[in-house]
Amino acid sequence: MSVLSVILTLLLLFETALAYNFRLEVGAGYEYLSPHRIYGDWKSGFLRFYHRPSNDLTYFLEADAFSRKNLGEAALGAFGLYKDWSPWLYTYSSLSAGSSSSYLPKFRLDHEFNFKLGPQKNIVPSVGFTYIKYHDVHKDYIMYPGITYYGEGFVITYKHFFNRSQPGSVNSSTDLISLGIGREGKSWTYLDMYYGKQAYLATYLTSPEEVRQKSLYISLKHILWIRKDLALFGGVSYFKLKDGYEKYGFQAGFFKDF
Repeated sequence: MSVLSVILTLLLLFETALAYNFRLEVGAGYEYLSPHRIYGDWKSGFLRFYHRPSNDLTYFLEADAFSRKNLGEAALGAFGLYKDWSPWLYTYSSLSAGSSSSYLPKFRLDHEFNFKLGPQKNIVPSVGFTYIKYHDVHKDYIMYPGITYYGEGFVITYKHFFNRSQPGSVNSSTDLISLGIGREGKSWTYLDMYYGKQAYLATYLTSPEEVRQKSLYISLKHILWIRKDLALFGGVSYFKLKDGYEKYGFQAGFFKDF
């Protein structure tokens, strides 16, 4: 589960508890890369199942499938949970693992603490940690503080990600700004922007050297409820990796509560 998906899900679950005990979410994505002759098209699909066994606990299971030109096909599975510990603290935890490929993690562990402050508990500072082990020698250690404000009909989030890549102890950072406008059960529209650097030690070179590339990611996503228990969602995105490639993405799907 990507960091962006986690944030969007947390925003939905904080606004109001799931109206039903179960949710099934299905979606697919398509990405066009430029230069297209080199990178081609990337395709993906996912299935998520949420269950709320009690008012203070929700867990999910996720399955993803990927197909990328010259990089082959791969799959990823994930398990996670959201837990309310007190009126002022809730956490998110997840563990995911991907099949052998150059673009999926061998396994990934995420954990995030969220603190509800203010008279209305609508100011939420947070701190999260991520560990990623890839199928080669690389590992990422990520720490990200942030803060979310829940207003009347809108949500705004800022997070700063500190990343240390091994081997080489290569440091980099990325910022996220997210704005959501809408109301649960009717519609939500989210505008998200990541900007920063990707950095790692290129161990595949004869003489390994540090690689640093600026990146920018912008996405616009809309969720529309057509019934109390059924919603459609769709989104577009743009990603640019300096001295690398540009990517234009589209995603669509639905979720059903029951």
